[in-house]
Amino acid sequence: MDPITQMNNVDAINKANVNTQKAPVNNTEMNGDSFLKLFIESLKNQDPMAPMDQAQMMGQLTQLTMIETVTNMKAAVDKLMSNSGANPIGDYVDLIGKKVKIEDGEKSAEGVVISVGKQGENLIFEMANGDAYNVNTIVGVTTNNE
Repeated sequence: MDPITQMNNVDAINKANVNTQKAPVNNTEMNGDSFLKLFIESLKNQDPMAPMDQAQMMGQLTQLTMIETVTNMKAAVDKLMSNSGANPIGDYVDLIGKKVKIEDGEKSAEGVVISVGKQGENLIFEMANGDAYNVNTIVGVTTNNE
């Protein structure tokens, strides 16, 4: 085989290898599992004549516990945030029993809120006198001191 043919074959093999290699995965996020695996590997590979200091080991286990706690709290907050938009009525339930002042165009009124609900796409509240208003008309809220 002549040198030019060999060069062409090597070039073809190199191009094939470049196309089949996968890009490295950039996983820089440290979670509890990866931290624990790293910790166990460090224990396996430590020098038996100079083992890890117990205080240092406890510090690393404390870090693992903190990572797990923060991860669980983040998941709980994310779940809470995703559920909070599901029921907008819940944002106004605290108005029940409170005295509100509304301004709706030229009309203004005051009264105690007895219920909160939805009417079509609008969130409304009902006052003790039976009148219902859109929550966007509220201009003031006070405690009911009757």
